Amino acid sequence: MTDTPPISSLSPAPERELDVEELRARLAQAEETIRAIRCGEIDALVVTGTRGPQVYTLQSADHPYRVLVEQMHEGTVTLDPSGLILYSNRQFAAMVQSPLETVTGTSFGRFLGPVSADEFAELIAAANRGHASGELVLRDATGATIPVHLSLTPLNLPASDFPAICVVVSDLRERQRNEALAKEELLSRSILEQAGEAIVVIDPQGVIVRRSNSAKTLSSRMALLLAHFDRAFPLEIGGAAWRANDVLEAARSGRTIRGLEASMAAADGRRLSLLVSASPLWAGLMGEARGDSKELLGCVITLIDITERKDAEMVLARQAEELARSNTDLRQFAYSVSHDLREPVRQLAVFSELLQKKFQQELGGEGAYLIQHAVNSAHRVEKLLQDLLAYVQAADPPRQPLRTIDTNAVVHKALAVFETRIRESGARVECETLPALAVHEGHLAQLIQNLLSNALKYRGEAAPFIRIRGENGAPMSTLSVEDNGIGIRKEYQQQIFGLFRRLHGGEKYSGSGVGLAICQKIVQRYGGRIWVESEPGRGAKFLLTLPSRPR
Repeated sequence: MTDTPPISSLSPAPERELDVEELRARLAQAEETIRAIRCGEIDALVVTGTRGPQVYTLQSADHPYRVLVEQMHEGTVTLDPSGLILYSNRQFAAMVQSPLETVTGTSFGRFLGPVSADEFAELIAAANRGHASGELVLRDATGATIPVHLSLTPLNLPASDFPAICVVVSDLRERQRNEALAKEELLSRSILEQAGEAIVVIDPQGVIVRRSNSAKTLSSRMALLLAHFDRAFPLEIGGAAWRANDVLEAARSGRTIRGLEASMAAADGRRLSLLVSASPLWAGLMGEARGDSKELLGCVITLIDITERKDAEMVLARQAEELARSNTDLRQFAYSVSHDLREPVRQLAVFSELLQKKFQQELGGEGAYLIQHAVNSAHRVEKLLQDLLAYVQAADPPRQPLRTIDTNAVVHKALAVFETRIRESGARVECETLPALAVHEGHLAQLIQNLLSNALKYRGEAAPFIRIRGENGAPMSTLSVEDNGIGIRKEYQQQIFGLFRRLHGGEKYSGSGVGLAICQKIVQRYGGRIWVESEPGRGAKFLLTLPSRPR
């Protein structure tokens, strides 16, 4: 029996070619149908599964509603219970920045942010039981996050047991931007209104468009808002009117006004002193202009009322002038008294000594004692007047120009003055190399001599030991004179620098109590300070600071 060939092999070649063309046409038609369904051009749903694309007809769909969904501002998708996108309008595809044909048939989870998956699953579960809504974050094709509000409603399609969920997706970015702008506006307004300084914002015509409450208080002529700056604040600088146009011209030329002193007549007739600053407001963010040319939106002007401060400065200036005049009078009086009284006191001492020598035998013991007491008192008064004159002179400005001097040479001269007292007391003096100082030689000599005198005077049982040191510094260097004397109790370490302050009676330790006051006066003249570190019975260390270079 002969084999029968296949039917296709029996067909002529032209017929086979017609069959292939017909199949190609049907395939193209099917692909176009699927594309139209994906793009929402026909009333059906397409789901791509393991068996290929499956079409579900929307039996209840109506063309007007389809048009409405497509024209909605919000994004709209239809999901199956597993979250697969059965349908998407163009707004949702644009929202996630993906082609419409790539959105339909994919999982909605593809567009969820990493922290929103669990929240979306809860919304799906709630939507299967009824309507559900909530806010979460989506992620578009570029990875950018999109805050959205989802409204999920189950679809009950007639004559179909295929469940679906309709999701309306509202983009919250614009709302959040508006809320942020509203908060910033509220914050800016609150800051402006509650600012302690008077702040006004003017437009390019000089009209006030914003103002703080302090500005309203400062100028009670009008409500301020929409008033011209020149009428609300008639400012004067150097006797000339200062107007809003001056501020705007400075802004256009790129100048910022800071700390100008101006005056203004207040409503009650007082003359106010103000500190004025102004800065421009340019179009754009962070002061950057939009485009190539800058657009001036206006200026921010700050007015600080410094009337009380200026009045206080004037009072202080008058008081300083009066004090300087009083100090001059006191110095002249003290100089005159100390200078003019020295000669009578010296004569009193001389004549008392002559009286003592000539009539010592006739006066007897008591008379001699009284005459001696008078002589001693006269010498003390003479020394007191001499020290008082030195104190007054220490406050006077030096006549020679200030220069740096050799401190070591000055100290050696001072030691030569006390050579006899040092030898008689058995004192030992150590002096390190000292830094150069920018002081007048006479002042430094007074300092060293007074401190050496105290170190030799207030000695203990042991022979005096004095150490002089220095530490170079900028702008101030430090000198110290340390001894092993009787020391000073802590509660008296500030008092000893006062004028005529003495801690010991004249029987054992002579002196007028002016030496350390002179030291303090000299040190203060050069912007330095002097202090003491001491414990009773363990000596004292006087430290002082003086400039290392001329100022």
